[in-house]
Amino acid sequence: MIKNCHLLHLAEKEEFLKNEKLRIGKLYSTKHKKGFSNKDEFVKWFENTIKSQNFKCYYCDTSIFDIRSLIDQNKLKTRKTGYGRRGPIFEIDRKINSNGYTKENCVLSCYYCNNDKSYILDSEDYKKYFGENRKKYFEYLKNKK
Repeated sequence: MIKNCHLLHLAEKEEFLKNEKLRIGKLYSTKHKKGFSNKDEFVKWFENTIKSQNFKCYYCDTSIFDIRSLIDQNKLKTRKTGYGRRGPIFEIDRKINSNGYTKENCVLSCYYCNNDKSYILDSEDYKKYFGENRKKYFEYLKNKK
């Protein structure tokens, strides 16, 4: 039974990744050209990064699937924008804002950390001083009835 659950989880990750790669490909624009020579390289970077981060936010180390579950349970709010909702997907965050969008300078972040960190805080300071507390808060929400 556990093996079947594991396979289901893998299938869920693969389906999520397939949809995200399509979405990310549409995001490629001139602002990404400094660090990514073309859309395919940008999408490949995203795929490699999300896998290396194990589908978790770089800052709070929370799974995007846990975040989506919290949203579905109305325990987390999202924000509507002109192009969709912020919250149920990872965002591409520049660790150092002045360095632009490059492979070395970008990470995948949940909306909540990305919005909170903004361009004001250093990425490693944010991760060290705020990321763990956000993770604790998400864990609290997961266990809250």
